Amino acid sequence: MKKMQEYISYLTPEYLYIPFNNIENLKIKKNKIVYHNMFLGTLNDETKIYSPASGKIIGLKEVNLLSGKTQSLVIENDFIDKKEKLNAVKNINKLKKADIIESLSNYGFNQKVNSKTIMVVNSFYDKKIDLKDMVINYEFYEEILEAIDEYMEIFNMKACYICIPRDDLYSIAAYEKYINAFPNICIVHSNRKFKDSSCAFYSIEQILSIHKAIHLDYLYDNTIITIYDSKPTIVKIKIYTSLYELLKALKIEFKSKIVYVNNKEVADINNFVIDSSVRSILIKDNKI
Repeated sequence: MKKMQEYISYLTPEYLYIPFNNIENLKIKKNKIVYHNMFLGTLNDETKIYSPASGKIIGLKEVNLLSGKTQSLVIENDFIDKKEKLNAVKNINKLKKADIIESLSNYGFNQKVNSKTIMVVNSFYDKKIDLKDMVINYEFYEEILEAIDEYMEIFNMKACYICIPRDDLYSIAAYEKYINAFPNICIVHSNRKFKDSSCAFYSIEQILSIHKAIHLDYLYDNTIITIYDSKPTIVKIKIYTSLYELLKALKIEFKSKIVYVNNKEVADINNFVIDSSVRSILIKDNKI
């Protein structure tokens, strides 16, 4: 097997754009200084908002996400990722179940599951334009398996199936190093047999986020995307980074071209912000 394609990191954007619905639901300090993983407020659906970096709030701006237009807090990054307090790695054996469930709930992992629920973890793969899950699996297979095992134990779940496409050989090889230590976790190549009524579905990136929530009590603030121009470029970035800033920083030519995010054309690149739902960016020549 060939060596897996390496990725590059762009974790120091100049500005970050944190989406919100209602400014009255935000909890902002008067000096407008924010810290890494600082609680900023809630969305309308009560999802909690955290800052992926430390810096200063310099204003508000309407931006575009895949899900549509939204208001955002504009944070000028100080490039320190300073925290209000250090998050030491936790010994899960010494944590109370209620405390773990609270941490999971804080970061949005509060699905209703029980001992009869089957856990299904979906891993996607497209060797041309979507290599996100392959990179996560290859680099974090131990954390993912351990997080699944811990999550299943917390909620008394009996079985988990990780669905990996048959042609994603790097992911399969990574899990085969360690999966025998987890008899209740299996690799399968299709999720067709799993029914919504009896299963709880997660993405690979969500499982990695669960690991961070349990062990470090913080929001996983990165995401991995694949940019495909003439060849694929894998990039790890901070969530809520501007697409325009990213393409400029990587010196990827996009002017006079058509840009697609998750196969959806982006009309306004200048105001598009990348969140964890973004998997691929495809740049094509505008042949008119």
